[in-house]
Amino acid sequence: MTWAPGRGRPVVMPEDNTPLRGRGIDARARIAWLLRLSRLAVAPGPAGRFVEMLRAQGCMLGPSTLCRYETGVEGVPRSILQAYEKSLGLPAGGLLGVCLGIDRMFGPALAGEGSQGVSRAALTDALGDWETRVEAGSMGGTDWIQLAAAITQPSGPVLPPSMLRSWVDKLVSETMRAVRHAYTTRTHALELLLTDRATGSVVLDAVARAVVRPGAQSVTNVIPVLGSSTDPAVQHWLIQHFEHSEGEQLSGAAYGLLNLICSGRMPAGVVPQVSRAVLDAAADGPLRGEPAFLVAQRLSGALTQQVVARLGYYPAPAAIGARVQSPTALSNYRSAALRQSGLDDPMLDRLLREAMSPDFVERRHHSSLLLAASPYATELAQVAIEQVRTPVGPYAAQAAGHALSYLATPEDRDRLVELLETVPDSRAAMLRALSYAGGVPADVDLAALAEDPALAPAVVHAAGMSNHPDLERFASNPYPGDGRLQSSAIWWQQTGSAVYDAPAPVPSECLSLAG
Repeated sequence: MTWAPGRGRPVVMPEDNTPLRGRGIDARARIAWLLRLSRLAVAPGPAGRFVEMLRAQGCMLGPSTLCRYETGVEGVPRSILQAYEKSLGLPAGGLLGVCLGIDRMFGPALAGEGSQGVSRAALTDALGDWETRVEAGSMGGTDWIQLAAAITQPSGPVLPPSMLRSWVDKLVSETMRAVRHAYTTRTHALELLLTDRATGSVVLDAVARAVVRPGAQSVTNVIPVLGSSTDPAVQHWLIQHFEHSEGEQLSGAAYGLLNLICSGRMPAGVVPQVSRAVLDAAADGPLRGEPAFLVAQRLSGALTQQVVARLGYYPAPAAIGARVQSPTALSNYRSAALRQSGLDDPMLDRLLREAMSPDFVERRHHSSLLLAASPYATELAQVAIEQVRTPVGPYAAQAAGHALSYLATPEDRDRLVELLETVPDSRAAMLRALSYAGGVPADVDLAALAEDPALAPAVVHAAGMSNHPDLERFASNPYPGDGRLQSSAIWWQQTGSAVYDAPAPVPSECLSLAG
């Protein structure tokens, strides 16, 4: 059964008609697309039935308002995103997190929504509940958003400094290990805290300490968050970190600068400093120059040409099928998804192009998150698994492996393990996909895989995310080299494994998710 109606007027899906390689996207259209598609997958046909489903959740709106939201004519309030989640049986934050991310990076796209008044008694009760749950490690992503919204309101509670630091440290730690909507919602909570100068300085301090701990992993989950801040002190730290770091630290800083650029928050006064830092990094060679190229692409064409000249080559993948205009296997993904939906869906084509190409990493990330949050995700994951096994052309396996870290679920683990065993060139990608799909099964021999020095970092990361039995072995037995693998394993033991938010009812509505 498809989601398109059998008779009557065909469903018109929102489109993003901005240039494929242009500077901006139509963020509002993408949010509208996700809402309409999610609704059609559960309640196909005219909107009247879904309007009644929304009203059953206390969300009173008519078909015409719903149409404006689902076509991008009108920005969607956050409360409507939550009502969709509850009405469609989606996990709390499943739509909210990805839409907040698009709004933050490419918007504004969502409707402004003032905070609801909260009585002092309700706030006192909530603070007590939060304190208990933070200590127990049972806060969900939407809980963190509620907490961040409450304490950054002008009339919000003033927490003792030690409590605030402890809570922010916990949030940063969870964000570094969070998966899917657990990640997108926690990221937004951190960005809410960054909107306030006082709490923002606590976030900066927490991130700065967390990413330099010995063996720290997944720093690219939290360093880019700082790019959402308009505080000059935070932006200065981010630029300095880009100038003086390498490896994952440098990549995280580059992504943070992309956040500043794409959202329009980078002040004109710092552009010369960033441009000099980009050129200096390019002069240091490929390890620092390739992340610098990502930033240069979004600053100016002239700077991009200078970076390429200093590197001596064009650092984007040159394989046929890696370009956003014509990614390999596009038709395979598109055909499978459209067979499922029965829709004429140009937005699917646009998102697949961006998700399957490394041309623009910020768009690749957000398009992948959108596809993973959509009803197409399961079907797309099956195509990606087949493309890893038997790719139809150059770059198809690489693109599929990357996509699976967003699309794969615990139901795919057996097939991912099979690919881990049978497709050596894709082992690192399969380890990452397993890490985000419920973890590597305990009976997989990760210790044997770690004997390959090139694969060992991915193995330790997967062991940590999965709380795999071999993690103890990695922590107690140093591998050849500089000891970083052992430090990473110890970091995982001390910090914890992957953070998932299980499907659950949206928390109490006594507090707003404004922000």
